[in-house]
Amino acid sequence: MGTSSSSRGSGSNQPMVPPWADDQPGAPVPPPPPKRFQAFRTSFGKFLKGGDGGDLRKSLGHYARTSTGGSAVGPRRFGSVYTTGGDLYDVLKSLGGDGGEAAERGLSKESLAGQPLDVVCQRLAETLAPENGDSDRIREAIDEAMLEVMGEGDFDPDRLDEETINRILGEYLSQSIFQEIVEEVGGSWANAPDEQRTPEAEGELLEVIRVVVEKNLGPSLSDAKDLTKADIHRFMREAVTEVWREWESFDE
Repeated sequence: MGTSSSSRGSGSNQPMVPPWADDQPGAPVPPPPPKRFQAFRTSFGKFLKGGDGGDLRKSLGHYARTSTGGSAVGPRRFGSVYTTGGDLYDVLKSLGGDGGEAAERGLSKESLAGQPLDVVCQRLAETLAPENGDSDRIREAIDEAMLEVMGEGDFDPDRLDEETINRILGEYLSQSIFQEIVEEVGGSWANAPDEQRTPEAEGELLEVIRVVVEKNLGPSLSDAKDLTKADIHRFMREAVTEVWREWESFDE
């Protein structure tokens, strides 16, 4: 599921927002506070050891407030995610329709229909993922979102109705946030008392993220009509901002 086994996490001196990921390029970025990951990682380590949901909430509170700079800064980190989300929407909508726009990107409906879903996921990820530091994370998010919503087996583009596409977009955003947090936990994953606890904790974290993303993104997607790529970018950005605001309120 996650990347916990190999991730060491960012250092405190690394930029709050990597330049290539910033959705507000040119806007001032605050300097990183000293030991900005310490409280987040300590609380997450306690969650790993004891399984207390309160410790998970505390860790997310620290992550939002201090590790990422709060709701005014943290959501800027996902610029590549928002942009690719808009592209993913356009391609999926095209594949569920006449296939024209997808074909222009080298993803013809005819060539993908009936292919194993994991092969289609790989094609989508290769085509849509940006060439920057978020590439692997976005590839994984696309893959996990498609498989989670559409299941295994062969790809049937006729299943890509509005509801299914919206679910894929929500899962894609959830997976993107999840992977970011999993990586930033870093060495605190060593606090897991046994091998089973790590995937359990990842699953609990992902479910918490799914719930809050659905609450903040789902209504925007379901209530809007004739969505554009720009709309998806905006809705995802607004949703992540609301997620950060909710997490900032969690007890320290």
